[in-house]
Amino acid sequence: MQGATKMMSAVLAGVIGLFVPSALEAQARWSFPTNRAEEQGAFTDASFGAAFRKYTAPENTFSPFYSWDAHMALNVTVFRKSSSAVSLTSVFQTVGTENLGAKVSVGGTGYLLRVGYVRTHSADFHTSVGLAHFSSHLTRDLDDKLDEERRAGHTIPIVADPHEYNVFFFEAHRKFSAYPLTPEVAVLLEPMNFVGDSLRYVRPVYVGTRWTLWRGSQTAVVAETQHEIGTNPVNDFSLSLELYATDQDEGRLQMFISASPGNGMHVSPNIGALRDGLAFGIRMVFGA
Repeated sequence: MQGATKMMSAVLAGVIGLFVPSALEAQARWSFPTNRAEEQGAFTDASFGAAFRKYTAPENTFSPFYSWDAHMALNVTVFRKSSSAVSLTSVFQTVGTENLGAKVSVGGTGYLLRVGYVRTHSADFHTSVGLAHFSSHLTRDLDDKLDEERRAGHTIPIVADPHEYNVFFFEAHRKFSAYPLTPEVAVLLEPMNFVGDSLRYVRPVYVGTRWTLWRGSQTAVVAETQHEIGTNPVNDFSLSLELYATDQDEGRLQMFISASPGNGMHVSPNIGALRDGLAFGIRMVFGA
């Protein structure tokens, strides 16, 4: 029973993940690039994103409990003065199990809140420091799916990663505009997870990259990677076609395919939840 409880918490902790693949989305696809106008004052810019991702074959042990995910995210510059700014990112995500009969089922919901102080050193380089909180919440659909898998004699997998996070983060993000493919690199350090009265080890290093393989007038083909270094390491790769960019860095409509080698699942305050495997999806990103 204890193992099943752990699994339920961990599987549904898997509730927060997509790549905009975390402010390099740079940070992790949870943050979105904002306008470069650098206006001063309160609420100078914001961006909104929504995405859906469906996993496909080959399946792994987590497939019955994590078949698809979807999210909505809002990133706001709360205040900017000169080269300093305060940003707020909030994300709501759902994770779906495989269908229960003819019913589309939701295994859980998750919430990510990130507050940070951002220092802009140049148009291509910024650093930030702040606090991120992540929590997940289970549903009765997940209980029903667990019962169904047990009756079929299947093993219930367990994820070692925590289902709740409170972390301080330190980030450096650099864009190399003068280089071919315009590479972008984001590095985050998160040494500890503060949950209740305990301190728990977390994968302490996150690295995200973005490469523009081809760009037209309003269209681009972009490759992105996400890596977390430590226990139960993360490696995720994504290729996307971005359309209708007009006056923002990213295309408003994006179609992507992603792959994460392995047979497990990961949970973190950067990627939220990520199931290893092959997936495809669609997302929309709007700056204002």
